[in-house]
Amino acid sequence: MSLASKIDISENILRNRGRILDILLTDKSKTTKRRQHNIIWATNSYKRYGKDYSPKSQIKHEQITGLNGKRIQPRAAKSKEEQTARTKNKAEVFTPLKIVKQMNLSIDWASKNFPATDKNWVDYVKELRLEITCGEAPFISSRYNPTANTGAIIIPKNRVGFLDRKLQVLSEFTKTKKDWLNYAEIALKASYGYEWQGDNLLIARENILLTLDDFYKDFCKNKLELKSKQSLTDEQLEYFAEIISWNIFQMDGLKYIIPMSCRHETNIIHGELTLFTDTPDIVKKYECEGCKYNRPLKHNGKYAKIMDWSKDKKIKFVDIVTRAK
Repeated sequence: MSLASKIDISENILRNRGRILDILLTDKSKTTKRRQHNIIWATNSYKRYGKDYSPKSQIKHEQITGLNGKRIQPRAAKSKEEQTARTKNKAEVFTPLKIVKQMNLSIDWASKNFPATDKNWVDYVKELRLEITCGEAPFISSRYNPTANTGAIIIPKNRVGFLDRKLQVLSEFTKTKKDWLNYAEIALKASYGYEWQGDNLLIARENILLTLDDFYKDFCKNKLELKSKQSLTDEQLEYFAEIISWNIFQMDGLKYIIPMSCRHETNIIHGELTLFTDTPDIVKKYECEGCKYNRPLKHNGKYAKIMDWSKDKKIKFVDIVTRAK
């Protein structure tokens, strides 16, 4: 079995399971009641396939399914040449799981709710966490080691992402499938991450969704000792996918907008030609004020939105940042 087939999640399989793939491709920041917008490619890695794969183009399911089902692959399954190019062009460097584990443990030990006990485990599960520039989201969910070449899927009890750790805790303290699903939803709603490149973002969303299914099957088998194979239904996966599409979002982490959405315009006012004079053309350039003066609230691009689940309210991510300063 190849490296890619071990760790790569098949978009063809997801497409055949209800609306799951369409939900995972959704950009909640731009989608309206009338029209769905998908996340964009935001990378030049696929431009060889045509203009519809340009950085500003939306990722469509037909581009990554059918005969194109292997088009998007995890970094570890990409060629060394492509890995090097992405590192050079977008500073894409993934963190070894040993370091991921140490960093997430340091966050845990800084929490008043850790170690989790039968008295405080719910508060631990509810704690908000964010992975910045998340890539394939190893700090959230470590299904595999993104820097290793083994391609092995890690068993749930050994995973070290912060959502993994919450799922490990709630799996220990819950006793029924209903309770597990309830607290898994709470844990997921408290887990956020953002990424620039669309292919990484889709992989991150897929990894988190499959992580929930992995832990659910593990809970049913080991905690409930159910002999028949238990897996999340398509309906349950769609519900979790909706949350993931809000919480794992596409954003320029320096400007808090959808990547490359700011507008910079050049207007030319043509001069007049008369019998005696020839007035030259006047060129006026209009640059986004936020980009020009580094003002977070003045960008003319599309600001990334997330869901505040405690209030069931959409908010701009930039508003959280500016309030914290």
